[in-house]
Amino acid sequence: MYVGQTHRDILLEQLLPTLLCIKGASILDDSLSVWLNQNGHVLKKPYRNDFNGRICYIGDSVLYENFDELHAIRKERNAYADDPGVKSSWDELEVDIKSIEACLVAFGLVVKTKNLEYFAERSAVQESDDSKIAFTRRFSYGVKEDGKLALEIAWNQNTLNE
Repeated sequence: MYVGQTHRDILLEQLLPTLLCIKGASILDDSLSVWLNQNGHVLKKPYRNDFNGRICYIGDSVLYENFDELHAIRKERNAYADDPGVKSSWDELEVDIKSIEACLVAFGLVVKTKNLEYFAERSAVQESDDSKIAFTRRFSYGVKEDGKLALEIAWNQNTLNE
């Protein structure tokens, strides 16, 4: 097992946030199309059956309050596709993901992503009440969901008396 600093792939660091922003915009576009069709909304003039037309229709029909955020995501996607020098950052990706998720939650297409935290703990060495065991230590790791314990794996390590 390597304990030192890991190598960072500069190309991956530059490309991945942008590619994920493009993919997120595509997922949003497809989801809006599905939702509009399933709920009986038909895009007629002046709305075109494209990403911009869907967002304009949603905004004009007051189906979603924050449609300006959706336009910003669409414009970013277009900039990434049209200009190879334009790139996204991890922070911009995080903002886009939150906006996309909020929209999809508002339309009932997904549920809010739970906040998962992973943990690993090791207790201090403690003396044991058992005469055969000199010291004991507890190890555990697991997952917390929205701050509450969802899964825990734990065990004790015992050091025996000689």
